[in-house]
Amino acid sequence: MSTKIPSIDNISEVIRHYAKTTPTKPYLISNDRIYTYSEIDKLIDGTCTMLEKFGLTQGEIVSIILKNSIEYVLFYLATLRIGCIINPYPYNLESNDVIRYLENINSKLLFCHKAHYEHMKNSVQRQVILVDDDFLDKLDGSKKHADFKPEQESPACIYYSSGTTANPKSVVFSHKNMLSNISSVCKGFKFNEHEKHLIILPMGHTASVNYSFLPCTLLGGTLVITESFWKIKQNFWDIIKKFDITYVEVVPSILVALLHLRYELNDYSDIKKLKFVGCGSAPLPIELQNKIHQKFGLKVANLYGLSETGPTHVDYPLDKYWVPGSIGKPLDVNQVSIMDENEHILEHDQVGEIVIKGENVFIGYYNNQEIYNQVVLNGFFHTGDLGYKNEDGIFYFTGRKKDLIIKGGINISPDEIDEIIFKLDEVKEATTVGKEDEYLGEKIITYIVLKDGKKLDGENVKDFCAKFLSKEKIPDVVKFVQSLPKGPSGKILRREMRN
Repeated sequence: MSTKIPSIDNISEVIRHYAKTTPTKPYLISNDRIYTYSEIDKLIDGTCTMLEKFGLTQGEIVSIILKNSIEYVLFYLATLRIGCIINPYPYNLESNDVIRYLENINSKLLFCHKAHYEHMKNSVQRQVILVDDDFLDKLDGSKKHADFKPEQESPACIYYSSGTTANPKSVVFSHKNMLSNISSVCKGFKFNEHEKHLIILPMGHTASVNYSFLPCTLLGGTLVITESFWKIKQNFWDIIKKFDITYVEVVPSILVALLHLRYELNDYSDIKKLKFVGCGSAPLPIELQNKIHQKFGLKVANLYGLSETGPTHVDYPLDKYWVPGSIGKPLDVNQVSIMDENEHILEHDQVGEIVIKGENVFIGYYNNQEIYNQVVLNGFFHTGDLGYKNEDGIFYFTGRKKDLIIKGGINISPDEIDEIIFKLDEVKEATTVGKEDEYLGEKIITYIVLKDGKKLDGENVKDFCAKFLSKEKIPDVVKFVQSLPKGPSGKILRREMRN
């Protein structure tokens, strides 16, 4: 079945289009409530009216930290409809983290649920608005709002990225970036208007946005949104069957959980509408791909991409000659090469850095041109990831050049953790690394050298970190050592600690 991509300049336009052409078709299902394209269009208009009452003008930034919900979708699309810039954050970020990240963003408004509102209402230099349980009832969708017609390079989104340094980077995506990338994803994975995608990953991260939320929206498909996999774990297969789900994206830890989940289902033929599963945000072991296929008869696509590019490759497991293990071939929106440290393009089967050029590559880091100039050279974005391609043009990911830790699909900067630990008076030196973990992808190990005569235990360190960091960033293991390996310049060699 062919993929039909509507010709638009702003993703919010397609909601209006489908509200006219397929008004009664379900667009979004949440908490068993079905919202048609016609209904969602009016709710977006109502959200636009509400946003304008706060005095928003075109080009201003709207920050949101909302759980997976219809409200998230409404704010995202309404912000774009009126010509503003959406700035989402993962809901599992704790308030202290959000406050710190927002120091870098000049947003006018922050919308959040009660969990963050109480802590943030007086802590952020912007207006903070509570999104409560009766939010939808307050919307007035009687006024139709024209979709903003952007310049191609005008900003659409500013995505959170923990980055690889202690200072978080904010990735600016243009309307052209978004539409070029999502169109390419739809074609590469052969998505169509009959898609029914289940969202179980946090929508504040880009994974579910780029593989499900925006593709289904662009094609006129249907979204089934849950707050998280862990909330619906026992009902996961029931939901797949009930809504005839065609695609779901996961992280490796979810695949491990599914393998060990007790469920009275001996015959998986009744989930045959589920064409394949996508897995990203952390390295995917080939053994895990094979185990899922053996148990459930489902093939798992190994998804690769970055906050700065969105998805860059298509590993389409329904191809006749597909074999697990690679990240596939580049999407048609971008050009991908393997480079050595001198920026020479390498031939096949040579390991080097994965670099990407194309219309999907972001237009900049918010208020940080210096870092942008360091990672985008001659039009190529340098990912910091290592890999190679074979003679058939299929790419393989082999590791990270960066020190980024990926735990349960969440990017964590070790520098950010070290910075907190150095606040402890007893600490002389510290370094944090990621160690491979079957369930989480990686777990966090912190090595500490104490000052002479000082004492400290691991639980003290963890408790102290909990005052400043979200729970995902607290070290899993704290080890005390006599010294740390250093290079000639005195820089701590993290790679040796990982090994």
